[in-house]
Amino acid sequence: MVIVKNLVVKLQNQEILKAVSCELVPGRITAFIGKSGAGKTTLLKTMAGLVPITSGEIIKTERVGYVFQDFNLFPHLTVLQNCVDPLLVHGVDQAKALVLAQEILTQLEMQSFMQQYPSQLSGGQQQRVAIARALCLKPQILLLDEPTASLDPVNTDILVDILKKLAAQGLTIALSSQDMSFVRKIFDDVYYMQAGEILERCDGGAQLAKCQLINQFFA
Repeated sequence: MVIVKNLVVKLQNQEILKAVSCELVPGRITAFIGKSGAGKTTLLKTMAGLVPITSGEIIKTERVGYVFQDFNLFPHLTVLQNCVDPLLVHGVDQAKALVLAQEILTQLEMQSFMQQYPSQLSGGQQQRVAIARALCLKPQILLLDEPTASLDPVNTDILVDILKKLAAQGLTIALSSQDMSFVRKIFDDVYYMQAGEILERCDGGAQLAKCQLINQFFA
């Protein structure tokens, strides 16, 4: 569970997030939607501890995994090395790190690409490696920034399947997206953001029909 209360973030004297409050629930996929500049990425990065809080509070006790929009894979490392490296940084024994990384890459059907480099992979394959790298640290919370930005429809559907399976295992998942076709397929809860504020929240049930701003953005 992640609880965000009255979160304010200022960067270079500009207020990016304005008293934002929201919740992420285990086993559910939460989507933050809105136009570019709405504050979606900043909110996710703040939850991950990558952006400092100006005021307000984020309550979380679990480890967070973060998947960047551009994946941030190390180009000089193989797929396997990209996943092993953060484990070594966190003090995991190399032999154990190799076994764990191989297991997670296999779960994401990337076992045939372990010795390849990021430049040899498609966007969808790079996405799966980035997710695998995040999962290697055993997070209970997984945050993804614009995860379909580099994906074709086939790989988007593969991503939907992966994230739904992870949520079914109890993982708390949140993502930012402007890809409404993708969001429709995957969300349990959705927040509409504009100019650093959350203006509307809906779940995936009957309430959705009553959510005017979200429905307008879906249209």
